Amino acid sequence: MSEAVADGGTSARPDLRERRRRETRAEIGAVALDLVEARGYAATTVEDIARAAGVSPRTFFRYFPSKEAAVLAPDEEAEAALAEALARPRPGCSLLERVEAAFGELVARLAEVPPEDVVPRVLRVRRLVLADPALTAAALGLQSQQADRVAELVAAVAGTTPQDLRTRLVAEVAGTAVRLTCDEWARRAEAGERPDLVALHERTRAVLRDVVAPASADGATRDATPST
Repeated sequence: MSEAVADGGTSARPDLRERRRRETRAEIGAVALDLVEARGYAATTVEDIARAAGVSPRTFFRYFPSKEAAVLAPDEEAEAALAEALARPRPGCSLLERVEAAFGELVARLAEVPPEDVVPRVLRVRRLVLADPALTAAALGLQSQQADRVAELVAAVAGTTPQDLRTRLVAEVAGTAVRLTCDEWARRAEAGERPDLVALHERTRAVLRDVVAPASADGATRDATPST
């Protein structure tokens, strides 16, 4: 996902230490977003963010690997949730269907977060990414790293390698559908709507099938046409 929808929760209530860790992470992320809005992405340093959040740079890096991660605040539990969903047996499903279903579970998990906890931040991040070329580049870099990790998860399920063309294609197609879903969700939210994230993901997958199916049919027709 190019932008985080939210740090999703789990069904089990986290212990006190974990709640405090999440609160500290959220506070650092909020400070990072405020500073970048005020100064610009390039002019804001990790030291600036740490100082404003009242932590040391070393503590900052315990919560975020980079300043772009602090601003974009990706869901730190998403990969574990996706890996768990991918590992679930789905008899009769193709690899793409299996990966899409796993992403569907992740989208449903994100959709459970109350809108008031996520919409304002998502829209602020979206505006910054669209307006600041440096942050746009950072977001694309983070997105590329996430795509590589998804390919690794898909490869583990498929019994291939992350470099396998089919594996990477499946991971990219399913991941792109989620990113487009989130982008459409943010665009509609910006316009004042209250879009349904799960329904949008289902619609995106349906459009994907509609785009691919005619091409497949054309290919079949061409294959069936005798050469002259």
